[in-house]
Amino acid sequence: MNIDKVIITGLFQSSIIATLLILILGDDHKDLLTLERELFNWRLDDRPEFASYIGHYRNSDRLEHYGLDFMTVRYETANNFLGTLRSINSSKLSNRDKVDYAVLYDMLETFVDGYQWRNWNYLTPMTWLEGHQRDLYFFVESTPFDNRGDFENYIARLNEMPRLFREFTDLFKEAIKLKRTAHIVSMSRVPEQIDFILNESVENSTYLLPFTENYMAHTTMSDSSREDITFRAMKATRGVFKAYERINHFLKNEYLRRTRPGVGIGSLVGGKDYYKACLKWYLSLDMTPEEIHQIGKNEIARVKGEMRKIMARQGYANYKITDYFRDLESRKEMFLETEAEIIKEYEVMIAKRIEPHLSSLFHDPPGLPIKVEVMRSDGSRAQYMAGTPDGLRPGIFLINTFRKRPKYSMISIAMHESNPGHHLQMSYAASADLQEFRKMKEFSDISRVPFAFPSYTAYVEGWALYSESLGIQTGIYKDDYERMGYYDAEMYRACRMVADTGMHYFGWTRDQAINLFLEHTSETREGIEVEVDRYITWPGQAVTYKIGELKIQELRKFAEKQLGSDFDIRDFHRVVLENGGMPLNLLSKLVKEWVANFQKDRSIEEITDEGDEDCGCSSSPSSSSSSSSSSSSSSSSSLSSASSSSSSKSRKSRSRCQRSLHRKNLEQQKQQNSNRNSSWRNTPSSLCVVFYVIISCCVLSRFQCVPFTSWLL
Repeated sequence: MNIDKVIITGLFQSSIIATLLILILGDDHKDLLTLERELFNWRLDDRPEFASYIGHYRNSDRLEHYGLDFMTVRYETANNFLGTLRSINSSKLSNRDKVDYAVLYDMLETFVDGYQWRNWNYLTPMTWLEGHQRDLYFFVESTPFDNRGDFENYIARLNEMPRLFREFTDLFKEAIKLKRTAHIVSMSRVPEQIDFILNESVENSTYLLPFTENYMAHTTMSDSSREDITFRAMKATRGVFKAYERINHFLKNEYLRRTRPGVGIGSLVGGKDYYKACLKWYLSLDMTPEEIHQIGKNEIARVKGEMRKIMARQGYANYKITDYFRDLESRKEMFLETEAEIIKEYEVMIAKRIEPHLSSLFHDPPGLPIKVEVMRSDGSRAQYMAGTPDGLRPGIFLINTFRKRPKYSMISIAMHESNPGHHLQMSYAASADLQEFRKMKEFSDISRVPFAFPSYTAYVEGWALYSESLGIQTGIYKDDYERMGYYDAEMYRACRMVADTGMHYFGWTRDQAINLFLEHTSETREGIEVEVDRYITWPGQAVTYKIGELKIQELRKFAEKQLGSDFDIRDFHRVVLENGGMPLNLLSKLVKEWVANFQKDRSIEEITDEGDEDCGCSSSPSSSSSSSSSSSSSSSSSLSSASSSSSSKSRKSRSRCQRSLHRKNLEQQKQQNSNRNSSWRNTPSSLCVVFYVIISCCVLSRFQCVPFTSWLL
């Protein structure tokens, strides 16, 4: 065999081995992608209304099933997915895939572990904060009305409502049987909400808006078809009204008479353990109620100190904090009178006061549209509903006008719900190159917790509360009144931690929780009662804001300390936001990895031309890295001998250069990941590899370099 044939043989055998390794190592990646798609499709099928809301309409003629038997089916399905995921070797995955793997594992494990708590709050599918009676407009608006099929789907959903309410009633009966009913404050408003629906005539019902407000005008349906569809929609709505009447009768005459006497879930047998499970679901951290309670007390003391500083500057040093706010609220100029004025003020705040600062805090904010609307019933101070990634349906910032709020408190609310809070947060996730199961996180009814897929509330709400603190840093809060508005909101979140753990774990009464807020916040008794009733209804949810914010603040301080002058707030925010919702422990891991990678990049950088504007760095991260290691010692020597003035300039120049190179590395990695995902998603890679192996072997045989089958040996 001559030398040419030996070389050809070696090259082809090496290429075959390399190709087979790619195939072997690639199987785990492909298996993960397949599993992610299958899980997401299952969730779309299992949660049809959620699917419609995010733009998947294949099941828009169905409503979810709430039957007791479906709980076991969901558990078994999720457990099977978890078993498949465990069979994937995560060590063979890319860094990007490892994040997907970690999030998916946590989601499935959380859901499976929550199965043991399925017969707790899950058995209360309607409360004053949740249920179809809460917001009829959401039911209507989550469905498209572009053609006749859409209208037919909507009518099919109306016809499903009686079945849904029967299942709700069965769950309520099971709660009564097991003595795990809700407290009266969680349920007493529900009949009133239903009565409000039934007091309207069927013809004027919100359910018939698509037909009475002429949504059909842009369709190609004939007049006779429109009449037929409207007639059947009217008939279906009458069926919905009858279903409401039946469940309302049951609630008034059976359930409300059997609500639990204790306000806290811990008053029930096994309730304290259930509460701990709820905390773990919300926080994605192992924290005890005792720890959370104490952190809340510590935060109350800290925020009170910040308030006292401002009050002293304003001449209120001898006032109680509550008396200070009473004085402000006695001034008419502190309030807006009409809904129109309030909406306009929020719109101006978002566009004129917040937006101009975003570029100094974020790289390329997505800029998806947001709209300010009023809430249709009393509840939280404000609320955010995400729009679609394409921007066709804007994000909705819902404001509560049932209770008057002073102007100085509005800007912190706007920052929490719009930008840079929830709207920017959700916009980043929607625009990021994430798998659908992470980009389109399903919203879970709070009653399901902890037998639900996590929505990572501590991350979501923690970011929004952290966003409020950016108003101090940027000067968005224009005066001490608005800064007091911010601290008042922060105090509110600190009190929540103490009140929530107090009622659900330490046996506090409702009045004890109310008095805590009366002592430390500006809220009226009426407003506090509404808020406390919310905490009674949703055990554990109220502690997420502060815990999440404190974790993000902790990670920022860590990054600032480690990176020093190289720290760029925009880079930090991108790391926190670009991966979407996740457990706080995983967020911590990602931030620390980012810092370590930045430090690694920094340690191999060489600055050879201090006078050059771009620091002498190559525009290519790879070329910069390849050249830096060979000359690091000479670079260190030259820097140490420079004058102090030159060293200062060099450090600043190097800092700019390193941040630039690090960002380029991040962008290059992101592009490579995107290309990798695209190619593996869209190419039948296994067939390509097999085809390549066969061709290679045929070529070898043609050159008589090696027998066709000898490579198998």
